[in-house]
Amino acid sequence: MTGTIVAPLEAGELPDVAAIRGLRLEQLLFVTTGVLVGVIVGLLASVAWVSTKAQFEESSGRFRAQIEQQARELGQTVSHTLSLTSATSLRDNNYAFLSEVARSIITDNPNILRVQIYDAESQLAADSAPDAKLGTPTTRKPKRDWENGLYQGKPIIVYQEPIDYGSQSGQGLVVISYSMEALQKQLGDLEETKRESLRRNATTMSGLGLGFVLLAGVLVAFQSRRITRPLGVLTGKVMQLAAGDLGARAEQARGAGREVTTLGVVFNHMAERIKVLLEDVRTKAQLERDVSLARTVQETLLPGREGFQAGPLRIAGLVVTADACGGDWWMRAALDERRVVVGIGDVTGHGLATALVATSATSGFTAAMTMRPPEELSAQLLISSLNVTMAHVGRGEHQMSSALAVIDVRTGVVDYASGGHPSPIVYNRLSRQVASLPARGALLGASASSQYASRQAQLRPGDIIVWYTDGLTESRDASQKQYGTQRLAAALQANAHLSAEGLRDAILADARAFSAGLPAQDDITVVVAEFSPASP
Repeated sequence: MTGTIVAPLEAGELPDVAAIRGLRLEQLLFVTTGVLVGVIVGLLASVAWVSTKAQFEESSGRFRAQIEQQARELGQTVSHTLSLTSATSLRDNNYAFLSEVARSIITDNPNILRVQIYDAESQLAADSAPDAKLGTPTTRKPKRDWENGLYQGKPIIVYQEPIDYGSQSGQGLVVISYSMEALQKQLGDLEETKRESLRRNATTMSGLGLGFVLLAGVLVAFQSRRITRPLGVLTGKVMQLAAGDLGARAEQARGAGREVTTLGVVFNHMAERIKVLLEDVRTKAQLERDVSLARTVQETLLPGREGFQAGPLRIAGLVVTADACGGDWWMRAALDERRVVVGIGDVTGHGLATALVATSATSGFTAAMTMRPPEELSAQLLISSLNVTMAHVGRGEHQMSSALAVIDVRTGVVDYASGGHPSPIVYNRLSRQVASLPARGALLGASASSQYASRQAQLRPGDIIVWYTDGLTESRDASQKQYGTQRLAAALQANAHLSAEGLRDAILADARAFSAGLPAQDDITVVVAEFSPASP
């Protein structure tokens, strides 16, 4: 697609995207995914480690309890059996036999480290330890019991069992010291197995975690490339568009996700809209230049704000357009030393086309006044010529209301004619009477063959004539009430002491105040002529 190269869409240089710091999107995806996988693997490893440790500790506790239970049962069984077998020997004072029995028990069962037998007087009667001193008393009570202890620095369980051998002094006592060293060794082996299992578990989870991270990195690198590459291309297209290449368009991104594809579609739509908007801006700019030129031409042809003095007659007028260009016009010109012509018109509608029609009609009318001798010109002839001009210029699409007056400044005689235009208001400063100059005729431009008639009136000293277009009387306030001719007459009476220019400005100001700042809906033209023969 070939695009038009224009100036950058905004003033200033394009942004230096290379100077933008920060991680790229694929780097962010890789880092965040790696951290996420690492956290997940770490959590799983922690859970597995804690679970494995708890299982081993639970197994170790059960195993220890089981061994201790077995040891207690064995010790209790041996102590009970020994208690039964020792009763006769204690009754017969056969202590040597008891010592042999104690030593044989130690020999037959390596987990039993010591066997002690006490008589009813709590004196040591037999002991498996060779260095034991018989007759040594004990503080143990002759009852069945067990407790943990140490013997020769080794952990043991001490079991005791009473011996009832019929002594009047009471009962004897068998004390067996059962070694827990084997249990401790087994527990140590179990603890080492636990640590080894935990190490293997940690190594396995670390390997799995590293593998997951690498696999996630590969997948993220692949997927991020699928996403960031279209985004990079789209960024380039955006920079092209920002540089003024209105033909920059993004291709459809495949595999990058619906959002990226949607972004490309939206970018293409936006680029197309920008192109259309720029074309509209160019067209509008050209139109504004044309409107400005038309307004300049129109203002050149229209009289200025300054008053025009012809003997005792002073004329001042002004066109206030609703748009940049308007369809209203007015003119004043001296036909000869005695007569002055005043004209006003309102082409239907407003805007550039209406302004061009009004300008063309005014130009044609001005040219028509030079085609005949001044003495042959009359209001009827002038408005008829203006109608023919308007018919040719407007071609039936545009029509115009108009009012013309030829004033003899020496006698005050007014020859006037109208084509569908509001009748001007006449106010006399001396008598304070209000009148009008009514005349009838068809709108100009409807037909080149339309007929118009003129009428005459006599101006008196102090008379003021106000011509206006319907944009003045039809202007509305906030409640949609029209300004009307009565308010116009009141404004004229209230400001009749002013000059022609001052009265014109006062009427326009009163209309603006009535509209309370609302935008004008139509062009407004006001022309004021004051007849004062007594003035120098």
